[in-house]
This record gives sequence, C-alpha cells and structure tokens, in this order.
Amino acid sequence: MIEQLAIQPTDIALFLVSFAACVYCIILSRRLKTLQDTRDGLGATIMAMNKSVAAVSSATRETRVQAGELTDRLAQMMREADKSCQRLSALQASVEASEGNLGRKADAVKSEVTSEMKLILQRSREEMREMKNCCRS
Repeated sequence: MIEQLAIQPTDIALFLVSFAACVYCIILSRRLKTLQDTRDGLGATIMAMNKSVAAVSSATRETRVQAGELTDRLAQMMREADKSCQRLSALQASVEASEGNLGRKADAVKSEVTSEMKLILQRSREEMREMKNCCRS
C-alpha cells in the first residue's frame, strides 16, 4: 500500500519562505552587479574620482615646483637689485665728492659715473620688468 504523504501547513510555509528568500537573493545579486559595474555604476564613479584626485595631485605638485622656481628667481633678482642700489649709492657719493673739485679730473669722474649710473639704471629697469613678468606668471 502506498502511503500518502500528508503536506503539513508548516511545509507550505517553509517552501514559501525559501522561495521568497531565493527571489530576494536574485534581486540583491542584480543590484550588486549594477553597483560594481565599471561603466555605469558606483565602480565608474570611484574610478572617475580616483582619476580626478590623481590629476589634482599632479597639478598641485607642478604648481609647487613652479612656485619654488619663481621664488628662487625672484630672490636672485632682488639680491641683484639690492647690489645695484648699493652701487648707485656709492656712485652718487662719489659724484657728490667730486663736485667739490672742479678740475678736469672731476669732469672725467663725473662722466664715468654718469655712464655707469645709466648702465646700472638700465639693468635695474630690465630686472624690474623681469620681476613683473615673474609675478604675472
């Protein structure tokens, strides 16, 4: 004799809960695949952010290097301008001292000092132009 298997209500409930769990797992699996997708999902966003951070870091490094170079160049120009000012002061003192002696020697020194001052003034103007260009860069 064949016995009939009796289906209990708990068996039906267990089957329905298992079926619902399977459906839920399938839905979660699809959502995770979408999130991990490197073309449209969260993976693509993370990759884009990584690239952006790398680009900003690179630009920051380049800017720091350029700023350091410009600072060094500007400091050198400032030292040269300072030396030029000292030379001009010395030449001015020399001219004032030579004005007391009105002989030929004074005229020769005066013309030499004047030409030297013109040269120094021209150099100072060039250095100032270069400093302005550095500051604009």
